[in-house]
Amino acid sequence: MAGKTISAYTDTDTADRIESIAKREDRRKAQIAGMALKLFSVLPDEARTAWRKIETFGSPADMEHAIADITRILLNTQHEIATQQVVQEINTESLHALDTEDDLLATAVALTE
Repeated sequence: MAGKTISAYTDTDTADRIESIAKREDRRKAQIAGMALKLFSVLPDEARTAWRKIETFGSPADMEHAIADITRILLNTQHEIATQQVVQEINTESLHALDTEDDLLATAVALTE
C-alpha cells in the first residue's frame, strides 16, 4: 500500500520510546509512528478527547490505568481472534468415535504427533 509522509513533533521521552520499540521490533521509527497515528486517527472523537483529558488532568496512575485497560482489551481481542481461527481448524469428524477415556487419550496423542 502506498503511503504518505507527514511530519510530527513529540517530546523527547516519546521519541526515545519510539526509537526503542523500533530497535526491539527491527522496524523503522516511521513504521512505529505510522502505526500509532493510524490507531489514534481511527478512534472516535470522544475517545481522543478522553485521552487528552486524561493526559492533561489525570495523574500518572490514571494514565497507567487507562493504558492497562487498553492493553487488556487489545489482548482479549487478539485471543478471541486466535480462538476463532483454532475453532475453524478443528477436525471434529473423529470425535463421535470417542466412547472411552482410552479413545480420548489415543486421539489426543495422535493429534500431537
